[in-house]
Amino acid sequence: MKIKSLLIGSAALMTVSTGSYAAGAVVLAAPEPVEYVRVCDVYGAGFFYIPGTETCLKIGGCVRDDISFRAGFTGYWNRARFAPNFDARSETEWGTLRAYGEVELNYDSGFGVAPLAAPFNNNYFNLVHAFIEVQGASGTFRIGKTENPYARFLGYGAPNFTNSGNYGYENRAEVSYTFNGGNGFSGIIALVENAAHAGNVAGAQWATNVEGGINFKQGWGSIGAIIGYDGFNSQWGAKAVARFQGSNGFNAGLHVMYASFAAGVANDYRVNALQQNWSILGHVGFQASPKVGFNALAQWFDDPVGGGAWAFGANVAWTPVSNLLIRPEIRYQTARGVGAWDGVIRFQRSF
Repeated sequence: MKIKSLLIGSAALMTVSTGSYAAGAVVLAAPEPVEYVRVCDVYGAGFFYIPGTETCLKIGGCVRDDISFRAGFTGYWNRARFAPNFDARSETEWGTLRAYGEVELNYDSGFGVAPLAAPFNNNYFNLVHAFIEVQGASGTFRIGKTENPYARFLGYGAPNFTNSGNYGYENRAEVSYTFNGGNGFSGIIALVENAAHAGNVAGAQWATNVEGGINFKQGWGSIGAIIGYDGFNSQWGAKAVARFQGSNGFNAGLHVMYASFAAGVANDYRVNALQQNWSILGHVGFQASPKVGFNALAQWFDDPVGGGAWAFGANVAWTPVSNLLIRPEIRYQTARGVGAWDGVIRFQRSF
């Protein structure tokens, strides 16, 4: 009887205790359902929807290491680079709204240019692209920092080269409109930041260049022309570019470049100091197999001091596995009676 009473009392005590605990318990909210990343195939491979939005994002880039040999192979320096990029796009009533950004995180080490110069190492950051685009049915409006149309619109210099020749490359702020006429025709008009303004030399002075070009592109290649006006120095430049792409892996290109010249006056459209008025760049390439390609280039400058200057280059582009490039390259340059060899080996993993 005593044992029975003890058990009944214990049960009653447990009931009271449990009820008291339940009255003060914290009620946890049900977890939110997880939204898995969805593939966005509207803009090509690699895009996905940012969770909770209708904006598609692609993350890419590369990790690269260049070992560059100085003129005469008297020494070398090294550049390691991490270059991620971000491409965000969505559809609006104006068309496709795009934002693109790419940064370069670099580390340089080695020796200075002069023989026996002191060793150096340098970490630095470079914003290569930061622009906004609105892509409509007939064309694209772009504003921000990027590579100038004079360099990119007709295609860059010699493709598949680390030292791809001199062709008027700049990286500055711009406002541009690219017109897509259909049937392979396109045109561009742009206001581009002048070198003086980008270098903070011009101060409050107006320093804007104007660039405009046309291009015709088909399966066999392309042909086009572009002109640029240096608004700060009242100088100008122009170039015509023809490219050929064969079905057998062969490609070739020819760039004919002209720039006005005035002694002691800068011109954003002179491709380097060896060009007074004219420069011609030619290049050929052959993709021998899916993993091996051969490339060569030659460029001439109408240097008035040396009676003309030349640059020659050749490389082998080897892709042993997907997204890994190993490319040894060699170059020979002549300027004002002096010739010198240099070279570079590039290792690049793209993603």
